[in-house]
Amino acid sequence: MDKKIIIYILLGILILGLLLLTFFPGIIQALKDSGNSETDKCAPEPGYTEQEWEEHMGHHPEIYKECL
Repeated sequence: MDKKIIIYILLGILILGLLLLTFFPGIIQALKDSGNSETDKCAPEPGYTEQEWEEHMGHHPEIYKECL
C-alpha cells in the first residue's frame, strides 16, 4: 500500500511539472535569466543582431524597461 502512495505522489509531481511547462513554456529560460545579474541584459544575446534584439526587448517591456 505504501508503494502505491509513493507512485501516486511521483506521478502527481510529474503531471504538475508537465502542466507548468505546457502553460509556461519560457519558464526555464526565465529562471536562468533571473539569476544572471552580472551580464548586461541590454546587450544582444548570441545569435541576435542589434535590430532583432531591440525588437525582442520591445515585446517584453516589463523585463527590459531600462533598456528601451
